[in-house]
Amino acid sequence: MKASSGPGGPPTGPAPVGPTAAQSEEFARTNKRLAVHDYLPRTFHDGSAVAAKCEWSSHVAVNLAPEEGGALAWILIDTIMKARFGPATQLHDTWRQHTLTGTKIPPLSNPIIASFIEPVFGLPQAQKNEDHLHGHVGEWLWHLLTKDNSAVRVQLDPKGDVTDAGADGFSIYETSTGDLRFRLWESKKNTGTASLSTSLNKAYEQLAVSGQRYVGKIVGTYGQSSSDTSDEVMALVTSLPAAWLQGDELVGAGVTISTHKPLPTMPFKKMAVKLPLLSKPGQLRGLATSIDSYIEIATLVRRYAWTAL
Repeated sequence: MKASSGPGGPPTGPAPVGPTAAQSEEFARTNKRLAVHDYLPRTFHDGSAVAAKCEWSSHVAVNLAPEEGGALAWILIDTIMKARFGPATQLHDTWRQHTLTGTKIPPLSNPIIASFIEPVFGLPQAQKNEDHLHGHVGEWLWHLLTKDNSAVRVQLDPKGDVTDAGADGFSIYETSTGDLRFRLWESKKNTGTASLSTSLNKAYEQLAVSGQRYVGKIVGTYGQSSSDTSDEVMALVTSLPAAWLQGDELVGAGVTISTHKPLPTMPFKKMAVKLPLLSKPGQLRGLATSIDSYIEIATLVRRYAWTAL
């Protein structure tokens, strides 16, 4: 696109690529497509929970129209920012209003709102690594595609600092018989030149090497981060360190990968080999998300985050 210019002045830079936040919000609202699932349908599910096998699902979107990609980016950033602001709902309202009107947040409020955006997205004048952006979007795709499952009892929003060490996510869920189980999730994005298998193998290795430490951190901070502290949930939580060490049926592992590349026929076939302690039926899960415009959508998510700054 050609650069725009002010009245009688030099070009002010390239015109933004893609729809504005207001256009994307309007598309999602008027078409009643307000959830990530509306743009990323589940395209495959291998539902057989057998020993030493990963049960997995895929969500694939190919050739999204620009309006659809923009709407997906808007749903992601609006949800992310609502979580970032937490109980400070008036700050979210301010950010949202100015983002949708395309106006700048007043100088007194700008640094306050920027402090919620910077840990994840950086700022226009101090951008964060593109890998962090792509990875954070992938974590939120996993979260929004899985959290509304009726079996899920606890699944926290992705962490608010992309460089924070620790688990990418976890779920506490009910089995078909009503028993509680725990699953530790590792998230990987693949938007570079490495193969998908390389990214997946890194996830398996991370779970194998650091899983015990991740579980310990989750247990140690659980009461500070989750509202479900019922007796049955707390009984499960306190048993997790020993259960993970032994590969007990109470625990399991999940790997999610997000990419712009086509998915292989069986993306998680090596997971059982890499995590041999988790060999009981139902202990291994995989989620693969492929959007051919993934990089463009992630960039648009960040552009919407910065629009009002």
